[in-house]
Amino acid sequence: MRAAHAERAAKLTGAMLLLAVVAVTLLLQLVLQAYFFPLSALSDAARLVHIDAPFHQYQMEVARQLCAEQRLTGYDIFFAAGHLGGVTFNASAKLPALLACLDTASANIPVIYKQFSFWSGVLAPAMLVATCVLLRLPVSVAALVALLSLLLWWTGAIRWYHAAGLVSYVIVAFASVPFAVAALRVCRRPTPWRLALLTVVAAIGLLVHPLFVVAAALIGLPLLVDELRAGLRIGNVALVVAVLLAGMLLLNGIWLWPSLTTPSFATIVHPYQRAVDPTLALQELLGSAPTAAGGSRLYNVLWIGALLCIGCWRGSARRALLALIAAAVLLMIWASFGAVVPAIASLQPNRFSALAWLCLVVPAAAGVVAAARQIPAVHGFGRWLRGAALLLVAGFLAFFVREAEREIFAPAETGHYAVAAPEVKGEGELSRPLLDFLGTQTDASARVFFELSLARVHDGGHMAGLYALASNREFIGGPYPFTDFASAWDDFAFGKPYAEHSPEQLNTFLDAYNIRWMLCHSAACRAAMAALPGVSKLAELGPVTAFVRAASPGFVVHGSARVVERCINRLTLADAAGSPLILRYHWVPGLVSIPPARIEPVDILPGARPFIAIHNPPPDLTLRIGDGPGQACDARARLSP
Repeated sequence: MRAAHAERAAKLTGAMLLLAVVAVTLLLQLVLQAYFFPLSALSDAARLVHIDAPFHQYQMEVARQLCAEQRLTGYDIFFAAGHLGGVTFNASAKLPALLACLDTASANIPVIYKQFSFWSGVLAPAMLVATCVLLRLPVSVAALVALLSLLLWWTGAIRWYHAAGLVSYVIVAFASVPFAVAALRVCRRPTPWRLALLTVVAAIGLLVHPLFVVAAALIGLPLLVDELRAGLRIGNVALVVAVLLAGMLLLNGIWLWPSLTTPSFATIVHPYQRAVDPTLALQELLGSAPTAAGGSRLYNVLWIGALLCIGCWRGSARRALLALIAAAVLLMIWASFGAVVPAIASLQPNRFSALAWLCLVVPAAAGVVAAARQIPAVHGFGRWLRGAALLLVAGFLAFFVREAEREIFAPAETGHYAVAAPEVKGEGELSRPLLDFLGTQTDASARVFFELSLARVHDGGHMAGLYALASNREFIGGPYPFTDFASAWDDFAFGKPYAEHSPEQLNTFLDAYNIRWMLCHSAACRAAMAALPGVSKLAELGPVTAFVRAASPGFVVHGSARVVERCINRLTLADAAGSPLILRYHWVPGLVSIPPARIEPVDILPGARPFIAIHNPPPDLTLRIGDGPGQACDARARLSP
């Protein structure tokens, strides 16, 4: 009796100590994040604008305006001469978009996004420590996991991904490891409350980022195979998987259905994260991978620790730890070769390499701790081998503790894995003069040709969405590179490089889209625009040169009408006449006229999506997606410049 009581007390003490390590990890990461962000920026108006962050805030503003009309999708007239925006054009910022819908104030979008980024960063490292709690590992292992998680967060690929705006992917990558382990425990004993809790977590993961399902499945597969070999009932697995899938689909059905059934306006295949490279793991170990994040030499600790785990760990969690190592191998194969299959290539498989290394964190920590404990008891070559491995691990850890300190505290002129402190810097030197130019030198009578930048010359981020909404100007190209025929980035516009367009062809495209002002940053764009007849240089705005055409043809191809109101999911015309009335706006499925009129797609430009033809239009009409009159543009608080 006393022995059983003592055993229960020991388990309780161990669990409490493990939870204490989780709490300390959260607290330490909170302090570091609060310094780097900094904490005072969480409530001010300054934006996160690095790489993808401004694009996600554009998606949030589109969602906010659509939610005001109780819609998930709508007609976005600000880019590509009109496209279907909303949830179908938002793979990875749905949770921030939902928060923006609940808040309803446009001015609060920067704050909501910063809060989402900040707290995701606070929670992520502790999630791997929580895996130690689920596996009932010793406190020493959890402490080393905490150190490795924090170092991975502040140096290398994970650091780059988060600072680059891939916040949703990073948080679900960390969360997928403990989720897979928790799912295994539920399969062992699938009680109703466990199943319900796991299903809710899975549904939230899918909402945050759709790749959560892929990540959790790839990690969970080796865990389940190992347990099935050890006697786990296949019926339990089938039950848990069925409930999880049904629950995720049911709880996310409101956005999944339109996302899966509505055609995308994107007509150009993007090249991101889809390289096929059998040497990817080796290059990431050297920190020189050609992928976006580049890997990290800290990964050497993880593979050394994983080998030590295979050779040295003899605890009760051995099978689960080895299964996590197998999951890491599976994920690296997926990352290295997945793009061979077109369907997998669309999921950007290269980014899963970062998740593969995260899967090794817990086994690596267990292996290092086990090897250290065994050194006094082994002799000869075994002792030497363990000692050499631990010295290597200690050397790498010491180096990367120094690297993390430099990343957090070093001045801006020092090299960084991501950005220098403070992470929240607001718009840079280009945004204000560019927005001033758009407000004073352009008007709503024509569109602006806005050349996007893969190198993000516009204050370090994909700023086009914020510029268009803040200035209330319609842009050609898209809000992000590699989307539509009516997009332009670097030495590419209207489906091919500038050099392949004759001046006459380029003028045809500019007329077809009612473009009067052109903003170029590349030499190819500048040369192409300067060579056009009737075009003159209007201004130099840092890296951007502004050109203007002497005239543009207006928004009507055939017939006549005036554009009197336009915003997200709303285009209002007055004095419409002519049948068919053909507009220089693209047709999208579901577009209707209020009052009713017959709308058809019509092809007027080779290579482009169809434009809008309205038969027997009423004199005054509004084009939108959805029934009812919708919400007038004046009733919406527009994004602040």
